[in-house]
Amino acid sequence: MNQQHEIRKLAGLDDWQLEDSDQDLRGKMLKTEDGSEIGTIVDLLADTDDKRIVGLRLADGRVVNVDTVDVRDGCPVLVIDHSHVPPAPKGVGRNDVTSEHVPIVEERMIVGKRQVELGRVTVRTRVVAEDVSESISLREEHLDIERRPTDQRIDAAQANALFQDKTVELTATGEEAVVSKQAVVTGEVVLNKHVDTRDEQVDGTVRHTEVEVERVPPADR
Repeated sequence: MNQQHEIRKLAGLDDWQLEDSDQDLRGKMLKTEDGSEIGTIVDLLADTDDKRIVGLRLADGRVVNVDTVDVRDGCPVLVIDHSHVPPAPKGVGRNDVTSEHVPIVEERMIVGKRQVELGRVTVRTRVVAEDVSESISLREEHLDIERRPTDQRIDAAQANALFQDKTVELTATGEEAVVSKQAVVTGEVVLNKHVDTRDEQVDGTVRHTEVEVERVPPADR
C-alpha cells in the first residue's frame, strides 16, 4: 500500500533549514543541458515525512522532480529528456501541496534623529594701538653759587689748615619719566550653549498589503 506523504512548500516550514546554502535554488533559472531556459525556480517542495526536498516549483506553476536536476557551478540543470519538463514525482503535484503561505506585508515608520547645525557664533580679537597721555610730577635739584663777603679773624693754626688745595663737589639730582607697560585683563566674553528639548510631530506614509479571499464553488454546483 502506497502511503501518501505530506508535501509542503519550504517557505512555509520555519523550522526547516538546508544543510548547505548552495542547495537553495530559489530565484535561479532552470536550464537544459544545451543552455535553453525552462523557468525560474520560485520554491522548493519538501516531503515532511522523509524530511527531504523532492520537487522544484517553477514560476508558471509547473513542478520538477528534484532527482532529475543537477547543480553545476551553482546553476540547476535538467539532466533528462530536454523536450519537456518531467512530471512531478509521485505524490507531488499542485493540488497535493497541503499549505500555501500568502505574506501580509506592512511598512512601519521609524523616526530617528540626526545632528544638524542651527547657528554659529564667531568671536574674533584684534590688536588696536592708540595714543594715550599721563601726567606725572617730577622732582629736580638745582645748584646755586653765591659769594658772601666776610671779615673774620683766624689764628695761625686755622690759617695753615685753610691754606691748602681743596676740591668740593655738590651733585644735583632730578627725576625723569620712565615708561613701562603692563597687560591687564579688564573683562571677558563668555560663550555658552544651553540645550532645550521640543516635541515635533512627524508625518509620513507607510504601505501595507490587504488580502482578499474569494471562494470559487465548483462549476457543477
